[in-house]
Amino acid sequence: MKIKGVIFDMDGVVVDNHEYHFKAWMHFAKKYKFELNEQIYRDKFNGKTNADLFPMIFANPSQEEMKRYADEKEGMYKELYAPVMKAHTGLIDFLELLKKYRIKIALGTSAPPGNVDFVLDPLKLRQFFDVIVDGTQVKKGKPDPEVYQLCCAKLGLEAKECVVFEDSLAGLESGERAGCTIVGVATSHEAYELEGKTSLIIHDFTEAKKLLGL
Repeated sequence: MKIKGVIFDMDGVVVDNHEYHFKAWMHFAKKYKFELNEQIYRDKFNGKTNADLFPMIFANPSQEEMKRYADEKEGMYKELYAPVMKAHTGLIDFLELLKKYRIKIALGTSAPPGNVDFVLDPLKLRQFFDVIVDGTQVKKGKPDPEVYQLCCAKLGLEAKECVVFEDSLAGLESGERAGCTIVGVATSHEAYELEGKTSLIIHDFTEAKKLLGL
């Protein structure tokens, strides 16, 4: 596979943090008394921006209310995940390899900027990314292709020259609709659940070098 750019989702890809986001959402759901379980989370929440999610949960929330809800939920997540946070298996070696081959690298995430800082800075990953697009920079969250279209544009590459690594079903659809080659990362979903969504599936980044022919 000849590529010029690689685009990573963050949650479930750069870090395998599905469990901690889910726990935070369950705490939040219990407090605000709305139905949530793992199936609902994986099918309807994973890969979406807070701006997409809170209008689904609350009736016509104001911008101020959505910010307050977002700050509360993300605070719960950070408290749970900070003590155990680490880069996904094989990621740093893979990023270093991409740099060696002068392949451009982008982050395309639905997460808010505070969550991006929370992950990239303590793990010293920011240095690897030529472009970072977060959830506040797009008008439509995944599965809309906007986030990956914007990543490609900022990298100065055509979508067909880029590979997207994604864990969520919404994200896989987003990358495909953008016109990129998509690789499923089996973290928030089992590999069999990604079958039919993409022909390329990995469990971690120790498998990625061979996949891209590097």
